[in-house]
Amino acid sequence: MLLPEEGESLASWVDRMAADHMVPPGVIGRQLGLQARPYLRSKFHPVFYGIVPTPMTLAHIGQATGVGAGRIEAMHLSRYSGTALDLSGIDITNERSVSVIARHGWAMLSASRACPPCLAESGGVWQLAWRLGAVAVCPVHRVRLVEVCPRCGIRLRQGLRRGPRYLSTRDRTDPVLCGNSHAGTRCPQDIRDLRAEPVTAELAAWQSRILHVAEGGAAHIGGEAVGGWEWFTALSSLAAVIRFAAPVCPAVEALPVPESARRELATATVNRSAGGFASRIRTMPPTVDLTLAVLAAVAPVLSAADTDALRSALDPWVKAAVARRREDGHNPLRGVPLPGPLAGAYEQASGPMSRVAGVTRTTAPRIALPFHRIPQLLDAEDYASLIAPHLTGAARASGRRLASMAVARLAGADTWAAAARALEMPAGRAARVSNVMVSYIGDADAFWQAVAEAARRLESREPVDYARRRRILAGLDEIPHEVLFAVCRPHNLLVTTRLRRITAIWLWTHLTGGHAREAPAYRADERASRASVAESWRVFRVNAPSFLTDALIAYGNDLLAQHSHPGDDL
Repeated sequence: MLLPEEGESLASWVDRMAADHMVPPGVIGRQLGLQARPYLRSKFHPVFYGIVPTPMTLAHIGQATGVGAGRIEAMHLSRYSGTALDLSGIDITNERSVSVIARHGWAMLSASRACPPCLAESGGVWQLAWRLGAVAVCPVHRVRLVEVCPRCGIRLRQGLRRGPRYLSTRDRTDPVLCGNSHAGTRCPQDIRDLRAEPVTAELAAWQSRILHVAEGGAAHIGGEAVGGWEWFTALSSLAAVIRFAAPVCPAVEALPVPESARRELATATVNRSAGGFASRIRTMPPTVDLTLAVLAAVAPVLSAADTDALRSALDPWVKAAVARRREDGHNPLRGVPLPGPLAGAYEQASGPMSRVAGVTRTTAPRIALPFHRIPQLLDAEDYASLIAPHLTGAARASGRRLASMAVARLAGADTWAAAARALEMPAGRAARVSNVMVSYIGDADAFWQAVAEAARRLESREPVDYARRRRILAGLDEIPHEVLFAVCRPHNLLVTTRLRRITAIWLWTHLTGGHAREAPAYRADERASRASVAESWRVFRVNAPSFLTDALIAYGNDLLAQHSHPGDDL
């Protein structure tokens, strides 16, 4: 039996075993016991194929081959979960849950790029890393990866021009051939024969570093240590800045990439969609050329040894983005998250994004608190005891939001707008709060000392990753009926759709430190008036019985535990 090679993808291993046994890959898939969709005579559709192993797939492969669970898991994209990819939204009981990853994740779920020299040397081993959107170069052979077959015009290993790849139980395949279905036959293009275009040694080394961070290696931004997910968030955010700025940025011409890549970066357009322009330009670049250009542009920024070098590398792109923003009359980068010292560098290069100068920090020192550990609304008791006396007459919710933004400013955000972005707040709401609320501050020194004490309290408590909690609970639009029924029935409390949504709002705010109006459940029912939802929420918040809130907290902790790993701050 062929054993999987180091770094090999599951699909590659299945194809090589099929070729070795001279049978179609679907036959191997069935013999391995891959969990699949209902039986089709000539097609075998494994679920979450190569993305995340289901318990059934994991157990069956181990029984059939003796390969250990860790080695099997390493052949799936879930290997990069928490670094290059956020797979926390995947529900292994619902295959459609991969749609969020398909839209926003930097990964190819049913296709792959390839290095022709690697395939020639290995005899057809396809690397899992070739499916990552941030991988466009082979650092071993220093060539750009091939993405589209020149003969059939379809992405490599996609199988079909439209739709996900399936495993045929009728046709045999060869791991070194394209094999896509085209014009009623299998494309015979030998991938090893495709021309591999050289890249610079610097770009190959940069690709190695990206892969190192994706595998869980150390990551830094401006000399400051950050987590792998923060680093890749910075990469995608910088990609958005660069793609927006490129049409008017002279720095494009100096990028060490082929002319075709520079041209595509300078001329590529991004269509606005229902998801918003900002979310579109953060998505995976659709071509290898564009990916190469983006990676080359990002390299000096994320390789900067300190904040001064970071600002210098970022400056031409930010200046061009500001110029284009003024020309277009809108700012699609307003909601783009900028982790670590990236936020401060961006603000210094672009100038204030808000008309509010804020209140000068005169005595409060900087703090070493990561942004993801700051809630969007400061703890209610901390706010009441520390901050409220300095915001006399201010609305409580708005004051708590400003207080969290102030903590973020002590943590490194140089403006209120930068603080809002660092905490992933809705930009418009945060701007309105900062514009109005700073006028309530009488004694600036006392205010900032109180903020510093609130930050110290946050630092002293058990660490909580509020940003990751928001991602995990992004689909919490109602509490399951069976969860509430088990708790409410002994107390003769009727479980209604409204109660399921109101309790979801309560749990979301409790666990994420966010505002109720931003909870997924608050907007879940478009037919309900916002006034009625707000009133129901207010009544529940005041009168919620402890037996119900305790059960909700236990349910929420279980949800978080399902998506956590040892050492996570959830």
